[in-house]
Amino acid sequence: MESRVALIADRVWDGVAVQSRLGTAVILRGNQIEAVCPMGDVPDGITRQSYPNCTLLPGLIDAHVHYSGVFGPAFLAAGVTTVRDVGNGLDWILERRERHAADPSLGPDIVCCGLLIDGAPAFWQRIGREHADADSVRRTVREEAGRGVDQIKLYAALSKEQLSAGVDEAHRHGKFVLAHLGSGITADDVVDLGLDETEHLTGCEAAWRASTTDALDQMIDRLLAGRVIMNPTLVVWDRLGRLVDHAFNFDTRRRWMPQAYLDIWKWYPRVHGQRRLVYQTAVPCLKRGLLRMHERGVRLGLGTDTPFPHLVPGFSVHDELAMYVDCGIPPVDALRSATSINAGIIGKSGRIGQIAVGFEADMLIVQGDPLQDIDAIANVHSVWRQGRAIDLAAQLARAQATAATVPEDPITQALLIRVPKSDGPIPPALPAEN
Repeated sequence: MESRVALIADRVWDGVAVQSRLGTAVILRGNQIEAVCPMGDVPDGITRQSYPNCTLLPGLIDAHVHYSGVFGPAFLAAGVTTVRDVGNGLDWILERRERHAADPSLGPDIVCCGLLIDGAPAFWQRIGREHADADSVRRTVREEAGRGVDQIKLYAALSKEQLSAGVDEAHRHGKFVLAHLGSGITADDVVDLGLDETEHLTGCEAAWRASTTDALDQMIDRLLAGRVIMNPTLVVWDRLGRLVDHAFNFDTRRRWMPQAYLDIWKWYPRVHGQRRLVYQTAVPCLKRGLLRMHERGVRLGLGTDTPFPHLVPGFSVHDELAMYVDCGIPPVDALRSATSINAGIIGKSGRIGQIAVGFEADMLIVQGDPLQDIDAIANVHSVWRQGRAIDLAAQLARAQATAATVPEDPITQALLIRVPKSDGPIPPALPAEN
């Protein structure tokens, strides 16, 4: 018989409502939520776990990562119970997706896009594949769909013809399509191509500069007309603008990272540092543009582009949430983007992203009230993944046990290739960095 447990926190936020519920219990049976009820209605004989001065909410979802197996402990410790990998080695990520499904303690649930489908030459070795024409793009989309990827990711060096072919072929196979767009692609093109989602605010030129409100609204009108989803990843642009910011060296969350990544982050300014002032100038404009998109009703997901510089897996979601709120977006709307909205975007609506009967028991419990103070999201008390309480101390021990090893997975090797220890030529900085 499956075990049952009642979780009782001062506040329960369901991933959708404007306010949290008080005096509420969440009853789990196995890996699902069996009931959400007044705590006085919890049947006798059920084990109770009480969390005073805490808020229980759905597990967070990071909808833009490049996953490494060594990141699992950090994601779980931060309360990120699902990730969407948007570019990785195809065989590797499919195998990792299955491993995490079989053993939830290894890390978050994984939704994957397979390889970055790029033009020629491909910017990223190990996680990208170059394509010379539209037919080759179609072949790769068919291959990836046949292998069982969840969604399709198109990348920055593709021509409009190739992008069109990729979107068409993906939709023929019932696959959602997201894209990191190259220079010259506009919001008009995004809509004409039929893209479902764009990453990093690429294609949104008016948001990158001090545009007039009319110019922003004209761009947003097109995005709304095409029902285009936006995944801004503000935090990666902020970090690329602050590559040499001394304060990051004292971020205690770095203890979750392998030394190889701390070295990559240290080396990164050698090949990308010349662009940091561009990003410093752009970030306030991007924040203004994002707020306007929110006000106008553009559907906003939330992702981070982990593991680029100073983006600690999982914990960078807390940072992105804080940046949404800094834009002027209410905390509850930022949290919706990281839970129920993201669940719909990655194809898991009705399964995760909400505290509701029949949903998977992926939950985060934090001290304080993040609907009033978004910084409370970082006060992680407990994490539940598939109905199991995660031992956070054991996860830290797992992370530190591998800290001295250099991961052999595709994303780590791709970064080591792009960021050598010695000085080299400056690669394209925008939009093909991330």
